[in-house]
Formats: sequence, C-alpha cells, structure tokens
Amino acid sequence: MAHTPSAPPSPLPATPYWPLIRRPVAAYAVALGFAFLGFLLRQQLDPILGNTNRLVCFMIAATLSAFVCGRGPGLASTITGIAFAVYFFVPPRNSFHIQNLQMGLGVAGAAVQCIVICFCAGALHRALRIRAAAEQENRALYEAELRAHEAAAEMNRTKDYFLAVLSHELRGPLSAIQYCVADRLSDPSVPFELREDFALVERNARMQSRLIADLLDLTRLTRGKLEIELRPLNLHLLLVEAVRTCSAPAEANQAPIPALHLNASQMWVLGDRDRLLQVFWNILRNAGKFTSREGSIDVETFEPMPGRIAVRIKDTGIGLSPEAMERIFQPFEQADQVESKRKQGGLGLGLAIARGIMELHDGTITGASEGPGKGTAFTVELPSINPSTPPVSSRRSGFGRPAVSGAANPATPVG
Repeated sequence: MAHTPSAPPSPLPATPYWPLIRRPVAAYAVALGFAFLGFLLRQQLDPILGNTNRLVCFMIAATLSAFVCGRGPGLASTITGIAFAVYFFVPPRNSFHIQNLQMGLGVAGAAVQCIVICFCAGALHRALRIRAAAEQENRALYEAELRAHEAAAEMNRTKDYFLAVLSHELRGPLSAIQYCVADRLSDPSVPFELREDFALVERNARMQSRLIADLLDLTRLTRGKLEIELRPLNLHLLLVEAVRTCSAPAEANQAPIPALHLNASQMWVLGDRDRLLQVFWNILRNAGKFTSREGSIDVETFEPMPGRIAVRIKDTGIGLSPEAMERIFQPFEQADQVESKRKQGGLGLGLAIARGIMELHDGTITGASEGPGKGTAFTVELPSINPSTPPVSSRRSGFGRPAVSGAANPATPVG
C-alpha cells in the first residue's frame, strides 16, 4: 500500500581502492623507485640496445609512475629517467655532455614524448581517482538509504501491529454495545424517547464496526494474509444484489438510485462473493454520498476484450481533481473536497481495500474524472470464465507475492 516501504535498494558492486598510494611522500618515493628500476632494466638490456632506444625503459617507468601515483610523481620520474638516460646511455657516457646537435634534438624529442605520455597517464590517474571518490560517495548514500529503508520497514510493521491490536481490542466492547442496544430496541416496554436514543447509538456503533472491519482488512492486506474463496459467480446477479442493498440507504439519504445497464454477454467470473460485493458496495456508497438527488448513478457492464468483463460505475457527483485521483486509492486518503470530508467522514480506506481485493482476483480497479463538479467513473475489470466448464473452487491469499499496487500482492492458491 502507500505506506508499505519499497523494495530495499540493490547492493553496489565492489570497487577497487583507488588511488593505491595516498600519501604524497610515499607516491614520490615509488615514482623514483620506478625510475631506478627503469635504469636497472636499461642497463641489463644495454648489450642488446646499445646506443638506440635510450629512453624507452625510462618512458615505461614514467608512465607507470604517473598512472599509479599521479601526474606530479610521474613528472619527477620522467625528469629522473631523462637524467639517467643522458648521463649513462647517451655518448659520451658517464657525462651530461651531448656529442652533437642532432643527438641533442633526438634526446629532446624523446623527452617531450615521455612528458606527453606522462601527462596522459596522469590524466587517467585523476579520472580514476574522481571515479573512486564518486563511488565512495554513492556507497555512503546507498548505506544511508538502506538504513532509512530498514527504519521505514520497522515503523510500518509497528503500525500494522498497532492497527491489528487496536481493531481487535475495540471490536470486543463494541460488540457488547451493539448486543445491548439491539436487546433494548427489541423490548416493547422501552419508551419512545429512549428508543430513539438507542437507535442513534446503534447507527453509530454500526459505523464504528465498519471502520474497525476496514482497519482489519487493511492490516491483512499489508501482511498478505487476506484470503478469498474463489467460486464461479454470475456477475450480473451480484450487481443486482449490490444495487438492491444500496438502494434503501440511498433513498434515506436522498441520493439517486443506481441504474443498471447489463450489456456484457459473458457475465461469469471466478471470485469471492462477499469480497466482490464489498468492492461494489464501497463504490456505490461513495457515489451516493457525493451525488445530489437530481444527479444520476449508472452501473454498466461491457467486455473490453475477449476473456475480460468490466463494470463501470459512473456518477454525476462532485468529481475529483487530477491530484486527488492520483492518491484516492492510497490508504487514509480521501477526495480533496474539504466540505465533503467534514460531512461524510470515514477513514479513506475503502478504495485501497477494494484495489487489494481486485488484485487478489487478478483484476483491476481504476478511476477517472474530468475534474471537480463533473462526476467520477470507477471501472472494475475481471477475467471472465466459461460457465459450461466451471473451474474448481480455490482459495487465494496475498502471502509471499510481489505487490502490484502496494495494496496487496497478486493471488497465490492456498489449500
């Protein structure tokens, strides 16, 4: 549901620790070590190379220094390597003197190449260092998000437990009140004035009982423990019963009587009779609450596609804004009509529970409105079945299944 935390964030992949050498003194020491290793390697290869490729080993050493330690140490390694090459391997050897201009230009060109390569390796080192810093920051953000997710999950579990305990604790005293009131109302000796008071208590106790039942259903849905009994049902007969049940309260509240337009040719579905009635009653009650006597409520069935049947309940009531329509299926949310909230009350759980029930039936419930004052239409869609070969009845619950809307998990057979 809206208050159910999302899935925990995916773990970040392990990244290499970079840079390998963080202390500047150590980095320069390693760079000079690379230059010395280049000198030893060039000395070993001197019988083969002679007076050619004088800077190749030092170029490799400078590149490694810049890549591992950074551009500064790489330049230090480059300068040291050039000095080694000129002194030990450029004729006349063991001297910084260069024989002629041509040889000097060759050494200078090789030195420039060495410096350019060093700068390129240093840039790569810097890029890797920036990437490593960004990955460390991402890891810190990931860990903070994970802690926040765990805290939200714990708070959600606490909230569900509190609602479950509160609902059960309230149901006991409320049942006793309803029993006593019903007993007093059935006693003909009770004076008329007291009978009116008892009737008022009964109506309010019935309303509180419905609110408690909604809280219990919400808790079962969020925990994946709401079970439904699937049986072949004639959806048209179910709608007739739902409209008949809601007609008497509609007349008492001066609301329009819903009109039935049963147009679907395939009306058989696999569902839980009581839970589907709960969905239709909720939509019809909301339509009656927010539609004036001069308005209309239409209940229409049709087939949006083969193998599916849809029920559209459309009213000409107060309508909903786009912002309210986005959140109307979330728990404890209602229309953004402040005046209607004050008059009608409620916890705002009915549509959230309806969506959860529909998902257990592999169905959907959606709402649409052109805006405030232009009415609202809710569409319930279910898979249809062939009545000639009705499937075997089964039970479903939302336990252990991935959530679709957040109100419930898709259905899983149990038993």
